[in-house]
Parts: sequence; structure tokens; C-alpha cells
Amino acid sequence: MKHPVDSGIYSGAASLTIRGEDLNFDEISKKLNVQPTKCLKKGEMISSSGAIMSTDFWTYKVKLKDSNPVSPLMKLIFDLEPNMGYIHHLSDIGYGVSLRLYYQSEAAQIYFEIPSDLQSLIAKFKVRLEVSILSWGGAV
Repeated sequence: MKHPVDSGIYSGAASLTIRGEDLNFDEISKKLNVQPTKCLKKGEMISSSGAIMSTDFWTYKVKLKDSNPVSPLMKLIFDLEPNMGYIHHLSDIGYGVSLRLYYQSEAAQIYFEIPSDLQSLIAKFKVRLEVSILSWGGAV
């Protein structure tokens, strides 16, 4: 039997996003010790729809590789925790910094928990946590 992720029933990711004016992409990547998934400068086209970035944008994303919706967030936190002080610095000087958990399922009902130890680690980052959930409502 195929794993639910392999069969397309679940997909998701977690990311750290930094937005602001005059972001130094190389410095951010070096200080966080990760390679960004995507970087865009203010004025660049976001997509084929013609939308334009209103600020600079740097993001690092971890994709879901199993059926646990929280696993990408755990991996993201693990990757970034050693450099949390720099994330605090970016937020303190006015950049928009956020963590995001995205989860999509073809199942009608979605349920998951964020363990208390992970909640404590997220809180230490002192940035906004965004959660986006999309269910196709029983399309399976």
C-alpha cells in the first residue's frame, strides 16, 4: 500500500519567511546557516499573474515527507534553533519575520496536535506563527 504522502492524499510544508526593505539575502543565509528556498527583491514579479513583490522576500521551506503534519515544523525549528538570536535581531530591527505551517489533505477531516515541547520552542522564536490548512472535503 502506498504511503499517504506518496499517493497525494497529504501535502504540506513549514517555512521561515523574512520580509522587508533592503534585505541582505547572502547575510541572512549565512547567519541562519541554511539555503533559502526562494528570494525575491521588491518590484520583482511573483508569478505569471503579474503580481509584483511589495518588499524584499527571503524564505526557507521544509516539505512534508510523512503523514505527520507537524514534522516539517519540527525540522524547521531544529534547523533554525542554533541561530535563533539572529532571527530575534531581524525581528527587533523591524523586518517581518514569521514561521508558517501549511497542510493540505484530500480527507474530509483534519486533526493534528502540536506537542507542548514544540510549542515552547516556537514561543522562544518570538515571531508570529501562521497556520494554513486546506481540506478538499472527502475527495478521496
